Amino acid sequence: MLFWPDVQPKPSPEPPPRVELVDSDVDREQNIAADVVFDEQVTEQVEVPASVVSVTLRNRADDPVLVTHAEVRLTSATEVLCPYGAGPTVIKAQYNIKIPHKAGAGSVITRKMKYTLPPHGQERVAFTVGPESYGEGSMPWIYTFTISLHMDDGSTVTVPEVTYLAPTNKATEFLAVAEQAMNPEQSGGAGLMEPACVSRQARSVAQLVKSASRPSPELRDFSAELTRLAGR
Repeated sequence: MLFWPDVQPKPSPEPPPRVELVDSDVDREQNIAADVVFDEQVTEQVEVPASVVSVTLRNRADDPVLVTHAEVRLTSATEVLCPYGAGPTVIKAQYNIKIPHKAGAGSVITRKMKYTLPPHGQERVAFTVGPESYGEGSMPWIYTFTISLHMDDGSTVTVPEVTYLAPTNKATEFLAVAEQAMNPEQSGGAGLMEPACVSRQARSVAQLVKSASRPSPELRDFSAELTRLAGR
C-alpha cells in the first residue's frame, strides 16, 4: 500500500457570514436630549451635540436576522481633569450607550436591542456614547472602545475601535475656564484652573488623539484648541 503524504482531504469551506460589516464611521450628526435633574425632579431639557458611531450591516441570508444586543468594550476611559468647582445640578443624558463613572479599561457595557435586518437587506445602525450622568463641575471624558453587535444565530460583528469625547458641552466649558487660566490679564484676574494642569492635559489629550485610529471630530477640535491655549 502506498501513502501520499501531500494528498490530504480538504476541509469544506466555511459558509460566508450571514451578516457582514459594510462600513462604519464616527462623525458629527445630531444633538441628543438630556434631562436636567434638581432634587430628583426633571427641571428642563437641554440639547447636547454628539457624534454618532454609525454601522452599516448587510444581511446575506434569505431569512431576517435579529440583532439582539450590543456590547461596548472599553480600552480606556480618561477624564480630562483640572477641577474648577462643582454644583448640585445633575444631568442625565440620553446616550444610547451609558458609561458608568467607575467603568475603566476592560469594562463591558451591554445594551439590549431588537433590530431586525431584512433578507438581503442593508441597514445602518448608529450609537451615541457618554457618561450616564454629570454635574456642574464635571469634566469631559475620552473613551476608547469597540462595539460588538450580537445576532440571534450566535454570530458577532465587531466595529473597529473608536476614540470619543463626551459630553461635548463639558469640553466647551473646560476650554472656557482654561482660557481664563492661561490669559488672566484678559479675564480680569487669576482663573479657577492651574495653568500647569492645562498644559499637562493638553499634552495628554494630544497624545491620545495621535495614537487613536479613529478619533471623533469633537475630540480632534478639543485637542487642537487646548493645545493652542497651552502654547500661549
